[in-house]
Amino acid sequence: MPVLKSGNFGIFFLFFGWECRQNDVVFAIFDAMSIPLIIQTQEAFEKVVEHLSGLEAFAIDTEFDHNHYAYGFTLCLIQIATPDTCYLIDPFVVPDLTSLWRVLESETSEKIFHDCGEDLRLLHLHGCSPRNIFDTSVAAKMLSLEKIGLSSVLYELLGVESSKTKQQSNWLKRPLLPMQLEYAANDVIHLPALRKLTAERLQVQNRWEWFEQMMRVVEQKDYSPKSKETFLSPKEQRDFTPFQQYILNELYRFRDEQAKRINKPHYQVFSEKIVYQVMEHPFVLNDWMSLKGIHYRIQNEAVAEQFRAVLEQAQAAAKAQLLSTQKRVPTGQEIAEWQRKSTRYNRLREHVFLPIKRWIEESYGAHFAPYVLSNETIGILIGGEMKLSEINPVFQQSIIREAAQTLNIDISAFE
Repeated sequence: MPVLKSGNFGIFFLFFGWECRQNDVVFAIFDAMSIPLIIQTQEAFEKVVEHLSGLEAFAIDTEFDHNHYAYGFTLCLIQIATPDTCYLIDPFVVPDLTSLWRVLESETSEKIFHDCGEDLRLLHLHGCSPRNIFDTSVAAKMLSLEKIGLSSVLYELLGVESSKTKQQSNWLKRPLLPMQLEYAANDVIHLPALRKLTAERLQVQNRWEWFEQMMRVVEQKDYSPKSKETFLSPKEQRDFTPFQQYILNELYRFRDEQAKRINKPHYQVFSEKIVYQVMEHPFVLNDWMSLKGIHYRIQNEAVAEQFRAVLEQAQAAAKAQLLSTQKRVPTGQEIAEWQRKSTRYNRLREHVFLPIKRWIEESYGAHFAPYVLSNETIGILIGGEMKLSEINPVFQQSIIREAAQTLNIDISAFE
């Protein structure tokens, strides 16, 4: 396997068996300041972290698999760009990432992300809560850009064309392909320049303080996974009887256990169609070995027997709880209450909040307005789930009040 040794930190850039040529695709993509270095040893990783700990800022992104090729939420690659180097850290062969987590949690250096929501959810799963974040996606929203995806923002603001062709590729497989490396590095190498430009524009437009407020909200948000109360979709909770819902949920729970055991996403284990068939016609389990759409690792008589036992136990439990076999029909009083709430919601939305939203669009930009007063926020305020004074960041409160005062609309009931 050809190896190119880096002179900076003794880090190795592995080409995973590709022929190393002077005009190889990896070299053609990046200039001398941004040739990606693939970090595959703990020693090299620690030297990179030591370098990062002395920087004022660096860009970061992750590649992951979220129940697409494997079970769960799996960190597959960490990309970091400094002023002079792009690192691609392979977490599959670097066993301890703790020192990087501590740097990300430090307030000393700024971490530049683009659309950091999923990255933060993943990092929180690893016990890391990053601080001092600059999200260029949020900056793009604050600047009222129409499209805020990274490739769109790079092209509009920096004139950089960025391919997204490998976004859905399998990041679990090794070796990574040249086009994957290109994609991964491109996600971070332009972020420092994008940060500089968007920060300047935010200050010119007097929106820098708003942006800082938003970053504090992003950092303080709870990204821990919510406990799963049911495996049923909202549609399944509407369309099936309580008796069926109980059984269906237990069958999905069994599928989840099998998916976790063989490390495959749910859809690869067996489909919802098979779950429905088993619930409605249990005798199909007699044909388990010939049914289509079942993963080969669980298509055996032992799993079929386990599935049958789960079904029988679920049926017995549903009967013992006297769960209804009829779909619940709302009472006349419930229908009247729903109609009353619907009428109130539509009236307040049409005569209070939509005029405010239109004023914000005219005053601050059409693409910025939903960021201040989204449909979700309107629903929350009308439904009484939150008061205006509880909305964060606080600049949103100020703009909504400014609009209401200008339009002479009374919003005291929502304060």
